[in-house]
Amino acid sequence: MLILSLILNGVVLGLVYTAVALGFSLVLGVSGVINFSHGIIFTFGAYFFWAMYQSIGYLPAMVLAPIFVAGIGYLVERVIIRRVYGQDPLFGLLITLGFAIAMEELIRMIFGPAAHNVDPPSFASGLLIIGDFVYSYYRLFIAGVAILMIGGTWILTEKSNFGAVVKAGMFNSEMVGALGHNLYKLRLYVMVLGSAAAGLAGILAAPIWSVKSGMGNAILMPSFLIVLMGGLGSIPGTLIGGLLVGLSISLGTLVVPRYVDIIPYLLMGVIVYFWPRGLMGQQNIIE
Repeated sequence: MLILSLILNGVVLGLVYTAVALGFSLVLGVSGVINFSHGIIFTFGAYFFWAMYQSIGYLPAMVLAPIFVAGIGYLVERVIIRRVYGQDPLFGLLITLGFAIAMEELIRMIFGPAAHNVDPPSFASGLLIIGDFVYSYYRLFIAGVAILMIGGTWILTEKSNFGAVVKAGMFNSEMVGALGHNLYKLRLYVMVLGSAAAGLAGILAAPIWSVKSGMGNAILMPSFLIVLMGGLGSIPGTLIGGLLVGLSISLGTLVVPRYVDIIPYLLMGVIVYFWPRGLMGQQNIIE
């Protein structure tokens, strides 16, 4: 039963990573910017939620917090990221990393270094007990919401005109602009949607990880590795990468607990060695 619990924990963790990595991947693909502020945007989601949920309740806070986070994403794109379009991706990485570090320090100054606990909602509290198997209802709730987020992103990108333009922009943004689409608005919309998704993932993680200023660091690098593993812009590839990372971390705690943090990096190295564009990647805008 321990193995089954670890596998389920790995799947849930992988789904959360995937939900965050999809926004990271879409922003990178459409804008060509390695957005290292994605982790702090995840943190903003958790803090906005923590600040609201005790006064207005879990579900209203869960709806409102991603909207505020989307507003943060809007400002980040307009004030910071827009300035580095068309430049070396390293500039985008550095400027967004600097912003993330500054915001992390600001959060620590305002709310203190201590972690803040968030209780799971009453409708998802308690344990599922089947014979000797015991599992948290809240982790199953996380898995359900993450699957809805990933499925919604797939429908948006694969079954809508907006998604068709986004996918075209990931492989040839100049062509998209030449066809009359406003490339700046497209990049802005993707940034706002990706930020809202990261914020919602931060809300889901809050009861498990606690709300703390450095929580975005724990999600940023795995998300980046997942994008490299799965292939830029590929939702199935990102999902496979997310599950590989989640399962390797969860099962690694049983086999090599002291070295579990390096397992995703080793996994990424092996995959990129044999598939330089990721498991399901194609030629894209940053090549």
